[in-house]
Amino acid sequence: MKINELYSITEIKPEDCYATRGSRPVRVLCNDLNYYVCKYSTKESFPYPLFNEYIAACFLKIWNLPVPEFAFVKIRKDHIQQINYPYHYFDQLCFGSRYFGEFKEVDKLFLETPLIKKENHSGRDTFLRIGLFDIWLCNEDRHFENFNLLYNLKTNQFVPIDHVYCFNTLNLDKDAVLISENESILSSPFLSRFFCRPLQQNLNEIRLTIINEFKHNVSRCHEELDDILANLPLTWNSDPDFLKSRLEPFFGQKWLQSCADHFTALLTLNVKTQ
Repeated sequence: MKINELYSITEIKPEDCYATRGSRPVRVLCNDLNYYVCKYSTKESFPYPLFNEYIAACFLKIWNLPVPEFAFVKIRKDHIQQINYPYHYFDQLCFGSRYFGEFKEVDKLFLETPLIKKENHSGRDTFLRIGLFDIWLCNEDRHFENFNLLYNLKTNQFVPIDHVYCFNTLNLDKDAVLISENESILSSPFLSRFFCRPLQQNLNEIRLTIINEFKHNVSRCHEELDDILANLPLTWNSDPDFLKSRLEPFFGQKWLQSCADHFTALLTLNVKTQ
């Protein structure tokens, strides 16, 4: 998996800074003439935030989920003069996700859009797969209060963004713990737009298909893990051997079965109660 290295070509303006709950990413015009939303290192917990973004994006791509294109981005010192960010934030290569201004941000108001219908199978299946992906990598920061999703109006698919808080919020060095019901988008009212109580047989068929795909996709992620870790920027000062040792349990059969069971429990519970 080849990851492009890009660099900024214009100054970053104050309106290109995003205020989020976890960080303040910046929108950067790069030398491929595309904008990227860039995460950077503040040193306190480096390199885990950038690594989490990178590894999640790589795995999402292998799952064929609609993750935005991504790259490593070098931001020049003279391009941050207009924003109040310390330059040491950008000493390391940033992690950049391609910016698509036409995508809709998913929030609670988005629930009312007529685009979300039971016959929107593409949107439904993408939503459920993202929910299972979050269970697998212990992403605690995509839920009803903070969706971290965009919506592609052309393909009617949900687009996952922001994966800093995978591995139980930057705790890859500790044993994995399944995310709670409140930490999963599977507990959001979107499910009531895709399913209704009489469709239990349809729900079970969809569930089994997604779980089978899940096990296959995880196997493919495992096969490509060495190449993914080999592409880590040298300036991140990561330890690929340590990271690989901490990731191995996420490919074990015991963890995969726990994830599949948790997915089934959340899906069944929330469809029945809506």
